[in-house]
Amino acid sequence: MNENIEKLLDAQKIDKERLQLVQNLEKGKIKLELDKTTKMINDSKVCLLSLEEEAKILEEKYQKIAKIVADTLAQVDKANGSQSEDLESYNNFLSELTRSEGQLADIERLIGQKTSTFKKTAADVMKATQMLKNMTKMYEEAKTAAAPKIQDLEKQFNEIVKGIDEKLLIRYQAVRKSKGFDAKDVVVPLTPDKRCQGCIMDVPVAMVNKINTNGWATCDECGRIIYQA
Repeated sequence: MNENIEKLLDAQKIDKERLQLVQNLEKGKIKLELDKTTKMINDSKVCLLSLEEEAKILEEKYQKIAKIVADTLAQVDKANGSQSEDLESYNNFLSELTRSEGQLADIERLIGQKTSTFKKTAADVMKATQMLKNMTKMYEEAKTAAAPKIQDLEKQFNEIVKGIDEKLLIRYQAVRKSKGFDAKDVVVPLTPDKRCQGCIMDVPVAMVNKINTNGWATCDECGRIIYQA
């Protein structure tokens, strides 16, 4: 086996252990709840802004209709007190008054609903904010506790890869970075039936020859480093 590959396989074991610790932090229960609560708070704040805007629009509409009601009442009083009363106009004024008062009642009901929803949402945000504070503290404590071990593994990795072919190491780091917290192998053997053990895709003859000549090659399908075991 290629000496560079041997060293990189040893380094990969250390790297996977480090990644597992990081993954436990970033995908663990505390972090998931932290992200969930943060999203809930952000969504609720957007909802509160929307409710405020809706309430403002309703209030403006209420004031306009309230003015119509006041004007209509004045017209009803005037028509009612007129000696030459026009019964049809009087009845029209009363109908308009009834319709406008119904609209006011509907708006009052809607404002009440919006206000109730706003208060409940605001209370939920306050409660969630306190939860977020507690979870953030727990998460930071977990990170602090894991940091020495992660740093030690990083140091071990860097010691092992000293002297490894730069092109090979750059390729490893690029693939590892692209996979985020995924701790699966980046360096994988060529299977007996000439497949990449990482993605199980067939490896072309030209690439098999390259692996045999150089000790390794990059899989065209998944980007992993393939070596001859």
